[in-house]
Amino acid sequence: MVSNVLPKRELLRVIKRFIKDQNRGISIRLFAELCGVDKDHLLDVFFYRTRTLTEYMQIRVNKGYQSWLKGEVAVMQNRDKTRFVEYRREPKPRLARTTGLHLVNGEIKIKVGVANRGDYSGQTLDEALERG
Repeated sequence: MVSNVLPKRELLRVIKRFIKDQNRGISIRLFAELCGVDKDHLLDVFFYRTRTLTEYMQIRVNKGYQSWLKGEVAVMQNRDKTRFVEYRREPKPRLARTTGLHLVNGEIKIKVGVANRGDYSGQTLDEALERG
């Protein structure tokens, strides 16, 4: 059972940012396969927003995203260049150096550090400015 179930609104925001990122490390087709849903249905729900997010889809996509975030899965390639997703014995999250601008008490600050490359839960500067 997944312990970190994201609320619907947060999951919609996170997965939309995940889909938009060209450097996410997994194709939309493979991510949909990991989640056990159809690629077109995934895009209709999270990117185009033409379908509603059902509880079934929320659970499946959340579980797939959490597995990807924790580094439990890896994209592998066969000799014929076809790609597939495989679960790892030991999780290896993709960590990367990050530098970004963040809004703190109405002031824009530079934040430097190491973060999980697949984590899209943080707010962008645009989202912080809209709310602030």
